[in-house]
Amino acid sequence: MPPENADDHHEREGNGTMPWDAQDRRRYEDGVRVAEPLLPPPEARARVDGRDVVVSWQPSPSPAGAVTYRVARRTGRAGTSREVPVGGLSGTEITDVGAPVGAEVRYAVVAVRDGRDVSEAAQTCPVMITPEVCDLRVRADDVSVSASWRPPAEAVRVEVRRGEGAAPRGAGDGVRVETDGTGFRDVGVGPGAEYFYLVRAVYLTSDGHARASAGLLRRASPGPLPAPVSDLTLAADGGAGIRARWTRPSRGRVVLRVGPEAARWAPGTVVDPDELAAHGPEVLQEPGPVPEEGPGAGCERVELVLGAGTSHVLAATVAGDRAVVGDSVRITNAPPVEGLRAERFDTSVRLVWTWPDGAAAALVSWRPDPQGGAGDRSGVALRCIRRQYEADGGFEEPMGPDPVRVDVRAVVVSGGEEAVSAPASVTVPGRSVIAYHVEPVGLLRRARVVHLVAERACAMPEVSVVYAEGAVQPHSGAQGHVLATLSARPLRAGERVSVRVRPPRGAGPGWLMCFPAAAGDDGAAGLRQPSVKELRL
Repeated sequence: MPPENADDHHEREGNGTMPWDAQDRRRYEDGVRVAEPLLPPPEARARVDGRDVVVSWQPSPSPAGAVTYRVARRTGRAGTSREVPVGGLSGTEITDVGAPVGAEVRYAVVAVRDGRDVSEAAQTCPVMITPEVCDLRVRADDVSVSASWRPPAEAVRVEVRRGEGAAPRGAGDGVRVETDGTGFRDVGVGPGAEYFYLVRAVYLTSDGHARASAGLLRRASPGPLPAPVSDLTLAADGGAGIRARWTRPSRGRVVLRVGPEAARWAPGTVVDPDELAAHGPEVLQEPGPVPEEGPGAGCERVELVLGAGTSHVLAATVAGDRAVVGDSVRITNAPPVEGLRAERFDTSVRLVWTWPDGAAAALVSWRPDPQGGAGDRSGVALRCIRRQYEADGGFEEPMGPDPVRVDVRAVVVSGGEEAVSAPASVTVPGRSVIAYHVEPVGLLRRARVVHLVAERACAMPEVSVVYAEGAVQPHSGAQGHVLATLSARPLRAGERVSVRVRPPRGAGPGWLMCFPAAAGDDGAAGLRQPSVKELRL
């Protein structure tokens, strides 16, 4: 019968008695505890990397013991298969550097626990190493295209397919080109067209089937050499980009490459298109509208995005396997600042922005905003040093109470040359101010008349006239008694609003002041107080 409790159960196990649990029973043989079966590693895979094969797998899910792995290469089919050890390791990836070329291979991966238990094998799908031809060269003249290469020693032949205007999609696509094994000369072409040649090495598998490599694709365009670009111009486009412009050649396509130094080739030099990569990366071109007639007809225009500092933009005309070097233009670029924000503090304005990489200074300029009614006047410009900006946490400068338009331009210095970016702009609303004065009136001059005058058209907030006792000047209406309230209203420039009040007679000094009745009305005008002499009672 089963044990009455867990302790009894463990005691029986310790004495060698067979446990009653069905799962535990499977782990015992003749009363002796045995290990669980070792599970194989899941998801074994093989991929070709050049002339090697990389084999990888997932760890065995078996939890107990120290598990390592053994990998073997299998070639041939059932009955004639051959297995060669590749290696053993504790990791989950191994590279087979001895795999045969042109033969299908599979890989078996087994898990080994404590050097004794071996799992079933996890097998990869078959792969084949099919190297490409070497030193492939394709050349075009006015009436033909020729090529040369070195075939791999294991290849049985080399196949070439030609496509006109588009690359061949496979073995049955395009036109077959006869070869002598190490090259060809194709005279079945016409000038002015663009041809694509797919060159593939063919191998014979162990079962007698042909297997071709993925192939190398080359372009060729018979005909005369294309003309080089001789009028490349670069100019800032008013934003973060650079406008490039040139006259479209009658033959070939123009590629632009950007490098840190001037081009190594003189204009007119013929080079292999792949050699142009030595100058720098190719610019992805986004063509702009090109007029068909009138000024600019026959021109190409694209937008470039360059990094901060000095760059050399090289234009080359490519036709098939030939590239003709054209103009190389040097430009120092300054990307604009980003995230420009402004905050007004009475007549001062505080600016913050995000600096572009490479910018050590910025030009800050402002001018009256024409939309604000201030008219056109010459603006003001200051140079803001980045180090000082970061120390101050921003840029702040008195700009007057009128609405202003602020422009910030990043400055980049490279090689002794200074470049200024396109402006980032923000419009700052004006600060409307209402001045008030306090006038004694009456026979004994104990009453007061408070006059409020708008300096410019504005929205007057609700204003409280406040009396406060004591020698310390109050800073808000809550520190005194409200004697009168003027309702909010729009005021014309120079318009006056007055109210008469009679402060209570106190035993000591007092103050008569005006405060906005409600705080936080950013669209309303501010109050400008008079001299302390007028405010003291």
